[in-house]
Amino acid sequence: MRELTRKIYLRLIKLTIYRSGLKWLQLPYSRVEKLLYAHGTLSSKGLCLPDFLGIGAPRSGTSWLYMNLRCHPELYLPDQKELHYFDRNFHKSLGFYSGKFKPGRQKVKGEITPAYGHLPVEIIRFIRTIMPDVKLVYLMRNPIDRAWSSALKGLVRKANRKFEDVDESEFYAHFRSEGNRKRCDHLTNLNNWLNIFPSEQLYIGFFEDIVNRPQELLNEIFAHIGVSRDVDWNSFPGDRVINKGPGVPMPQKYRDFLEEMYCQDIEALYELFGDPIARWRCS
Repeated sequence: MRELTRKIYLRLIKLTIYRSGLKWLQLPYSRVEKLLYAHGTLSSKGLCLPDFLGIGAPRSGTSWLYMNLRCHPELYLPDQKELHYFDRNFHKSLGFYSGKFKPGRQKVKGEITPAYGHLPVEIIRFIRTIMPDVKLVYLMRNPIDRAWSSALKGLVRKANRKFEDVDESEFYAHFRSEGNRKRCDHLTNLNNWLNIFPSEQLYIGFFEDIVNRPQELLNEIFAHIGVSRDVDWNSFPGDRVINKGPGVPMPQKYRDFLEEMYCQDIEALYELFGDPIARWRCS
């Protein structure tokens, strides 16, 4: 009944816009809907929305996290790891997004889309409006190593090429690209989310913990999102590598380039987080 009322209300809003002489075709259904949610006219309480979001960072262990969380009996994550609703699919209705989680209505629900880490502030603010209590998980990786892993994925693995066939100019272009810089900019990304959400709703983990202390890392995340830590660990992938890339060591010329690009950021991160990222520091 509530869903029917919501749809009728949205149709009336669109009819009002049309009759007022505006070109309402420029305001599609989903945008009108989101404006109503943002202004409090509609409530998201009746929707089946996530209890937690994995928001990043890309190439920082989010596939590992997804595979492990799906093994927890109290958790529900959709079969598709990255829904990309708040970036690529934001033109679709909130009801569409809600439908992705209805099969897990009785469980703690969530999704992992690492691109959410660098969402615009206005979208983060909208997420806070519709999911004020959502828990957030951000896995952080040395931006130098993350940039190299991303370049190998994009230029070698996805392109189905050999490393030797990729010209160095392509690597430098990838490193300099806006998308890569955003994905490596942990300081800005975390600051944007923490300007909207309280810090207690955000868990920050480190890529090295996947290898060095995977069970402890998962236990901390379980506690953060509110599920039991009393599990059968034999049913979890643990520290096994997920989506292993080409595994090409980084040539020194690329490391030198990336160190010049990111050493200042790494020092700023070290000031905030200390020992967990001490090994990231440039020599």
